[in-house]
Amino acid sequence: MLRDINLIFLGFRVLSFLFYLLLVIDKPSLQKAVVVVPSVVYLLLGMYVYLYPGRFRLFKNYGDLFFLSLLTYLSGQKEALFTLLPPIALYASRKIFYGLMFFWAGTAFGFYYYGYKGFILIPLFLSLLVASIHPDLVEAIAKERRYVRKLRRAYREQSRGISGLERELSLKDKDSRLLEVLLNSPGVEEYLKNLKEAFSLKAIHLVPYKFSSTDSFTDSKNSSLYVPVKLEKGHVYVVFQFNSPLELRDEELIRTLEKAGKLINIYVEGFEEKAYNKVNKVMAV
Repeated sequence: MLRDINLIFLGFRVLSFLFYLLLVIDKPSLQKAVVVVPSVVYLLLGMYVYLYPGRFRLFKNYGDLFFLSLLTYLSGQKEALFTLLPPIALYASRKIFYGLMFFWAGTAFGFYYYGYKGFILIPLFLSLLVASIHPDLVEAIAKERRYVRKLRRAYREQSRGISGLERELSLKDKDSRLLEVLLNSPGVEEYLKNLKEAFSLKAIHLVPYKFSSTDSFTDSKNSSLYVPVKLEKGHVYVVFQFNSPLELRDEELIRTLEKAGKLINIYVEGFEEKAYNKVNKVMAV
């Protein structure tokens, strides 16, 4: 498609070259030379950018505006003004900024050659500019917007998927730490100590109680998590005390510590009756 567009521009430049040759064919030699030499340079540069599309971008962007404006001025012919009309259509459908520059150049030369009557050319130039913004361009922009919206939607879905994977990896990491603590702890004291170090806790307490409870709960004031555990002989609260109340919002950490608390029944069968009567922390780390 890019090659086709370049071919259209080359055709326009060749026709413009022929237009200026015919325009000065009956003029004096000096005036012919003044117009023909820039016209030849313009044509050669146009052929060069067609053969080597990636080079000489300065000419591709501003060459037509410069040479056509120069030739329109050097020719001294009012008819030369109309060579600025096709570029308005060519550029406006692709790059509206360049189309506007040709519009203003045409308007300026209209005043230069026709004086105040140049006003009558402004609606012509403006209508050509507006008409060149083809509905296909509007449709292409709409398609691009829909494509961008699809990309944004896909990005959000992918972000949610990545976030879920990160949470899963984080939970597995905590579970692996818990397993490592369990394997390296022969007794309850070592288990509580290793648990405290592995999860950077402030303290861990065991509080025996007689009534049955199954739900864990948190105490924001004391930054603590209470995990009820049923033992072979009685019940106990495993109290995890955090360094900050904000840690209570870490659902993955809370879930892992609830698992850790349930595992205390591996080490502890129960407590003596006097421990229940005191209702104090019988073991703290």
